[in-house]
Amino acid sequence: MLKKKGILLLCLCLSVVVLAGCDSGSELTAEEQDKIAEYSAGILLQHYGKYSRRLVKQETAAPQDTEMPAIVTPVPVEDDKDPVDEDVISEDGKQEENINEVSLNNLYHVAGMNVAYRTYAVCKEYPKKTSTFQLTAKKGKSLVVVQFDLKNTAKKSLHVDLSKREIEYLLDVDGVSYKPTIAIQKNGGMNYLDTKLKPGGSEKAILVFEIPQNSSKFGSAVLTVKEGENASTIQLKK
Repeated sequence: MLKKKGILLLCLCLSVVVLAGCDSGSELTAEEQDKIAEYSAGILLQHYGKYSRRLVKQETAAPQDTEMPAIVTPVPVEDDKDPVDEDVISEDGKQEENINEVSLNNLYHVAGMNVAYRTYAVCKEYPKKTSTFQLTAKKGKSLVVVQFDLKNTAKKSLHVDLSKREIEYLLDVDGVSYKPTIAIQKNGGMNYLDTKLKPGGSEKAILVFEIPQNSSKFGSAVLTVKEGENASTIQLKK
């Protein structure tokens, strides 16, 4: 309390000195008097208990980089591979093969050999009378035996071996397909044919298929012989 009174007394003394100086010399301007009054008030308020001088520092936030990132558009790279032929796609989405319909002789293309379809038979056993091996259908099954005639048209002996060739045989009976079984025949049958034909000689070769017994009286049957892109179809007739 005594300190505050001392400060007030000091300010009053300063005011008296200033005013006295004004009488002995030139008069102060209004602006100068305002500055002196402001200075005096500042000193008083600085030592007043309820006053605190605050220094507020305003920081200017650094501007953020609002530039949008560059958008990179991918450039498609052309494939050097050859395009797939899409003109041979079936309705079910599967790729179809290009099949050339040819005759049996052109499909087998064995020089000097003539192949011809002969007939077919539906039975439970083949052959019916034999002293050697006999093919017997399983229970509830029937055999379809397709017979071919082979003839050597050359003037010399002819060795025919089809056992190592990838020739496919498929019998379609009323919309259902069957593959041949092993034919118990000396020459191996058509699917494993390996035989020798004398000049001008001939022999028969068969294909044997096993089908359900209730399909033995089929309405239609088609045999397809295929190798690579070549195929020959035969409508079975007696």
